[in-house]
Amino acid sequence: MTAVVAAVVALSALVTVRLLREDGTSAQVPADGGGTNAVTAGADCGEGPCQVVARATVDGKPVELLADSQGGNGRFQAGANTIEVTVTALGGRLDANSLSCVSGTVSACLVHARQEGAAIAQLLVDRAGTWRSVDKPYYSSGGVVRLDDVAGDTAPEVVVVQTSPVLARVFALDGSALGCTRRYTSVSQLRGWPEVQLNPGDLRACS
Repeated sequence: MTAVVAAVVALSALVTVRLLREDGTSAQVPADGGGTNAVTAGADCGEGPCQVVARATVDGKPVELLADSQGGNGRFQAGANTIEVTVTALGGRLDANSLSCVSGTVSACLVHARQEGAAIAQLLVDRAGTWRSVDKPYYSSGGVVRLDDVAGDTAPEVVVVQTSPVLARVFALDGSALGCTRRYTSVSQLRGWPEVQLNPGDLRACS
């Protein structure tokens, strides 16, 4: 019975992400360090100790992405803050490329993972020294979710690429939609692809 319940919960989570795939909602500075097999003492990821998958520095302070030996059961750790990684609960697996962060007036990190050619990402935001996770994940059928200061306000926004139709959606760190690019025939037409870099003039109302 326990196994059946667990399977139903996992399936429901995956269905939830699928329903979000084309509006981008619930789901850059590269991580400063690559992946490592270092084990974090006292931290448990599932049935075994956590390993450090990726590291970054945000506002001069280190943050780490932890997971089990298979890249599952993820944890985001920043000082005394430890936050569960939702993308691994949705079937994603973490690696050395799964963490990207941007320092700004409000700093943020994305934890992202591949899923059947697409990308799912969890947004974590640092406000007054306390990290919090935005409840809903971002889903990109185009395989790109990234942080970029699109609005020019010294705080990053979330850029999500979709393929049906082909465009990029931009969200503020509170999850509110800021706009979309025009529609393209190919993702390669997006400015800077695949490191998509937009400016306010690229955005219009999402239709």
